[in-house]
Parts: sequence; structure tokens; C-alpha cells
Amino acid sequence: GMIFIKIGMFAEGCFKFNLYIPDNFPYARPTLQFITPVFHPQIKETGELNLAKAFPTWTPRKDRIWHILRYTKRCFFSVNTFNPANPVAAETVHKSIDLFRKQAKLCVERSIKLLDRDGEDDVSSADDGNVFNVKPLPEKELEKLKNKVLATSVNTGYTDMFI
Repeated sequence: GMIFIKIGMFAEGCFKFNLYIPDNFPYARPTLQFITPVFHPQIKETGELNLAKAFPTWTPRKDRIWHILRYTKRCFFSVNTFNPANPVAAETVHKSIDLFRKQAKLCVERSIKLLDRDGEDDVSSADDGNVFNVKPLPEKELEKLKNKVLATSVNTGYTDMFI
């Protein structure tokens, strides 16, 4: 999967991740591991997000995959340093929030550079039919697309459109 961050210290970041669902799901908690490097107190150096913090026990009738995705996004807005998965990142937050902001900005820049590699990804689309590539859209094309979507939503009453 991929998560796009629009606000906060990680704004403009595009972070790729893998969500691993265990064989005994829904009775066991999935794991989420970032492919894109992220310097964050709740993300281990290996890229694994500390899901035990939000889901100490995984309950089949209560916990859902979308809860994990929502929690993942919230981690980028709220930098929780209590019981960190990455003590170095937590210590950086406590010692110098400005230094942590710089590290977050570096993560964002790296995430964008990885997207700009234009298909030279760690996993090719031939390996997995679920892989997609993303690249920046020139401003002119973006405006054209926005106008098309807005015109369609006004004419049809729908706010979502597949292109």
C-alpha cells in the first residue's frame, strides 16, 4: 500500500508499506512494514510500525484492517514518544524537535525520490499484480484533471469519479 501525508511534519510524503496478514487472521494481529524509510518513534529501524501500541490484543469482532490504516496515518500527525519502537527517534524528539522536523523532511524528500525512480522500484509490477507506480503530475495536467473532475461531479451529482 501507500499512504499520502498532506499535513504535519511529514507533509507531502508518499510512504510505501506492506501489510502482512497472518495465516490465523482474524485471530492474530497483522503487521505493517514500511518499504520507504521513515524516522519515527513508533516505527522500528526495520520499518515495522508498532501496532501493539494501538492494538495490544487483536479482537476478531472488534479490530479491523481499516483500523490499522487509520492508526498508521494518525502516527504521522501525532508523534508519540511513550514506549517507542525507535528509541533514537524518540530521543531526538525530546532533545530537539527542530532536528526531528529536519529528519522528517529528509524522509519526505527520500519518499518522493523513490517515487521519481519511474518504475525502478524494489518490486516490479510483473512480480505482483497489485503494485502500482506513481509519479508527479505537471501543474498544467493537474489543473486540467481537476476541472474535468469538478465538471463531472457537478453534472452527475457524484463526488467520486474513476478516471
